[in-house]
Amino acid sequence: MFSRLPFIASIALLGALLGGCWHGSLYAERPKDKAVDAAIDRLWAEEIRRVARDGDWILSRSLTPEGDMVTSIQWGEEFSHASMVDVTHGTIVEAITPVVREIPIEELMSRNWYVVVLRPRGQTAEQAKASLERARGELGSEFDFWGFIGYEEADKWFCSELVYWASGFGKQVILQPNELFDYGEVVYYSGRRNDKQVQMIAADRVNVGHDTAVAGASSSDGDEALEIIP
Repeated sequence: MFSRLPFIASIALLGALLGGCWHGSLYAERPKDKAVDAAIDRLWAEEIRRVARDGDWILSRSLTPEGDMVTSIQWGEEFSHASMVDVTHGTIVEAITPVVREIPIEELMSRNWYVVVLRPRGQTAEQAKASLERARGELGSEFDFWGFIGYEEADKWFCSELVYWASGFGKQVILQPNELFDYGEVVYYSGRRNDKQVQMIAADRVNVGHDTAVAGASSSDGDEALEIIP
């Protein structure tokens, strides 16, 4: 499945090294108005709560250098991460450095350029909820860093590996996030964060005006621990 392992390994390692000083995507920009930017997070989260169900997958394209690197060596749809949504509690379960964790939907939205909700094929709503609990049972398990190059570690999880396994499609197997399209149906697409129409809709929702100009991706203040955010 992965025919360019040395190249992919170099990409992943370079992302880890640069993650502490290069904070934005080279391809995507955030709205200049921070209120509009935050409104987009809330807009997407609200829409996902409306159309998704527990156990659906969220495929996302991040606004990070790691996201740029992961998608640069993929084919087809460009997604850098996969997670599973809990609509009931407004959270997602994701495998990310350093461990599998559960965070609010809005927090996932805030770091992404665009997202898609994918519904696993052939699942009833009850089966989907069981999948979510299976994924949640892995909270605290270590992230499988070597999953970036297609090497599987049985006691660790890569992002798309976790949601694929938890949904009952088979044993642990390393997949790229965009390969999950073979196992699900799209039920929601957010549009891109730097699309003017997306920004205007979000601004209308919170009545913050229509400044749809974009600027460079946001930066972080102070020193941060090394973390890979796909």
